[in-house]
Amino acid sequence: MKNYLLMLSLLFPVYSWAQSRVETPWLNQGQVQVGVGVGAGWGDDVGGYLRATPYAQYFLKDGWALRLEGRYNYNGPDGNQYAGAGLLTQYHFLRTKRLSVFGQAGYFYGKADYGLYRTVDLTPTSGRLERYREQFNYGMFNLGVGAQYQLGSRWSINALAEKNVGRKIGRFGADSFNTTLGIGFRIK
Repeated sequence: MKNYLLMLSLLFPVYSWAQSRVETPWLNQGQVQVGVGVGAGWGDDVGGYLRATPYAQYFLKDGWALRLEGRYNYNGPDGNQYAGAGLLTQYHFLRTKRLSVFGQAGYFYGKADYGLYRTVDLTPTSGRLERYREQFNYGMFNLGVGAQYQLGSRWSINALAEKNVGRKIGRFGADSFNTTLGIGFRIK
């Protein structure tokens, strides 16, 4: 019986150590994160818009990531839409154990579906406006600042405020501001 108690007392610290939580480095080189964000914004266009943004990012160095992001915007009352993808870089310049503040810059390219009006049946005294939809390719630059909070060893939530700048096409807005809230998962 003494041998069993002795063996148990020797194995107990090993058992406790195996059950303890292992802290893994956060936002370090080689890590891969995936996630999705939802947001809202406003800009030169009539009304605001809603946005969905799935993403995947890879950390090239500690605190510096390359991010591939998809975007889908739906604009308020006119039903205008934008669907595209972009490549961004993020730099996490302030990192604590659970919180990170970052800046990002990148470029998005996609297709915009936009409602416009034109005059038809034009006579010297009258004319009629007709609504039609036009699709065109559209690119925009992006600058933003955000924060990421680590929930556990793999999950995180993030918030982002950003400005998009592109060329103006007709009434289609060139500048927009938006905020996004998202959730991320660290794969590797």
